[in-house]
Amino acid sequence: MMKVWYLDHSAVAVKTQKHLLLFDLTGKVLSGRPEEGLAEGCVNPDEIKDEDVLIFVSHEHKDHFDPAIFSLREKVGKVRFVLPEEFDEVYQAELFVGASEDEPGHYELPDCRVTTFASTDIGVAYLLEIDGLRIYHAGDLNWWHWEGEEDAFNLDQAQRYQHQMELLEGELAGKELDLACVPVDPRLKEDCLRGLQCFAQHVQARHILPIHLWGDFSVLDRIQQVLPQLWERVLPVKERGRVL
Repeated sequence: MMKVWYLDHSAVAVKTQKHLLLFDLTGKVLSGRPEEGLAEGCVNPDEIKDEDVLIFVSHEHKDHFDPAIFSLREKVGKVRFVLPEEFDEVYQAELFVGASEDEPGHYELPDCRVTTFASTDIGVAYLLEIDGLRIYHAGDLNWWHWEGEEDAFNLDQAQRYQHQMELLEGELAGKELDLACVPVDPRLKEDCLRGLQCFAQHVQARHILPIHLWGDFSVLDRIQQVLPQLWERVLPVKERGRVL
């Protein structure tokens, strides 16, 4: 069992058999009207108050993290937080995680195995094994190839991202992901699919959810045109709300 909602930008909700997983909640995702919920791209405490909620934060950038998430402690019956280790002197969590450039991080909760990968920006990407599912959320782990940037920067990004995809491939050891949330940032223009292409060369995923969209859903048209072999596995994000 798996239900998936694209909430906004890189914010994603996943309902498994026993849990509700929430990733990189920020901004309007946390400030909907009382009648709005996941179907409208919002986390409404009244809607999820009886769920077993796990909240994951990839890093501290404002488009991925909002301290308002901690207000859910008082409004949801069972909620736990998994945060990157950079937060450990400021916030409380059930688990703090990190990852090195050369080795994934391995962590255990009683009901979830958490593996982390080093971002090519800051923070971590998550691979979760929970309720019989394998779920990947990249955060800002992406092939950031910027037009006009120095060649040395873009080459470093290429090498670091490819290495992390090799580590992810090794960690999966031939197993398929049930869901992969992968950045496809339209600001990268012609180079926005580099990360997704490299990911697909290393990893199989039943469902791929493009994230880091900045509200620009036209990037999905580019995926369909450039990567038609992946298109049947790409969840068709056209607005905030349920996609699977």
